[in-house]
Amino acid sequence: MNYQFIESDDQLATFCQDLEGESYCAVDTEFIREKTYYPLLSLIQIAGENGMACIDPFAINDFEPLRQLFQQPDLLKVFHSPSQDLEILFQHFGEVPSPIFDTQLAAAVLGFQHQISYADLVFEVTSTRLEKKHTRADWSKRPLSQDELDYAMDDVRYLMPVYRHIKQELETKNRSSWIERDLEVMSLSSTYEVDVSIQWQRLKGIQKLKGVQLQIARQLCQWRELRAQQKDRPRRWIAADDWIIEISRKKPTNLEDLALIREIPAKVVEHQGPILIDIVKESLQSKTSEWPEALKPQSLGLHQQALGDCLMGFCRVIADANNIALATFATRKDIDNLITNRKTSRLAQGWRFNMAGEQLLSFIYGQSKLAVVDGRVCLTGNGDATEPESSKIAHR
Repeated sequence: MNYQFIESDDQLATFCQDLEGESYCAVDTEFIREKTYYPLLSLIQIAGENGMACIDPFAINDFEPLRQLFQQPDLLKVFHSPSQDLEILFQHFGEVPSPIFDTQLAAAVLGFQHQISYADLVFEVTSTRLEKKHTRADWSKRPLSQDELDYAMDDVRYLMPVYRHIKQELETKNRSSWIERDLEVMSLSSTYEVDVSIQWQRLKGIQKLKGVQLQIARQLCQWRELRAQQKDRPRRWIAADDWIIEISRKKPTNLEDLALIREIPAKVVEHQGPILIDIVKESLQSKTSEWPEALKPQSLGLHQQALGDCLMGFCRVIADANNIALATFATRKDIDNLITNRKTSRLAQGWRFNMAGEQLLSFIYGQSKLAVVDGRVCLTGNGDATEPESSKIAHR
């Protein structure tokens, strides 16, 4: 492959200048995060019509040309399943590249497999099978072999023809607007900012706690998150979920009681014990009004569950009629949310509402009925039976 390996500020500035005037470029990153809180950005791969490059971030001092390139409004940055790439670039540059395009998301509304991998999508579009031998490479080591660099560049080299194909398909099927909102959310910096105040909600076993125990867990999680950031170490290295749960449950107010909790290593008690005890004491002294509310799992009544079953079946028919993977179009959570709290359901928003949400709501409110006509599931209203459209959006 004809690409540059960029390891100087001058090379980076020249390459970014070469891409000026292009309408799109393909972007990918390589990183490692096993031993750190923040992922270690190890490579940045970019491909455009006027050149391709593999950028060594360890060798670059001045990233300003690249930052400006990522913010160029008339240059579309194309990724595949970019959540981790965008998180890393946000942490590195303090902002998210914009505008962006996600080929995995776009492929999903075109009938490809749900959350299709990059290698599978490349094969579907170009009939090229990509090598997988460097999937576990240590991208932070130097020097990288030519074979490793070639492998990394494949992630953007083939992304360009994939994007062109998918873009054409979106336009042909009039589905470009379907993914606009999701792409906008991906481009928001707030999507990648860590909210330390809600980390407790992700604790494994949080359902075991209640009342002041939840307050202790929340404060312990905030301490863990901030310390992990400060030390740049994985949060599990700072404190395991199971012993945060046990501290919250048993509420120790002295080191002796803390040491009795089997899940906590002796070294943690020795070095971090006083801090942990202070957190427990402060939580115990906090006002009841300050305590977080327990996470209540959504519970549907028997009739609501039956209603959800009906809606799920109709969504399956709609997804099939529009050649979209059901998991992409609607999950059972989307259905349940539509029944219990319409505003939180994806089926009440954007293209999903236009394609199906409006019809589903008419059924929920008794304005239409499910029927079978000539062996096909239909909605009936005012005496007329209508099959799921394939659809008024897809072919209008």
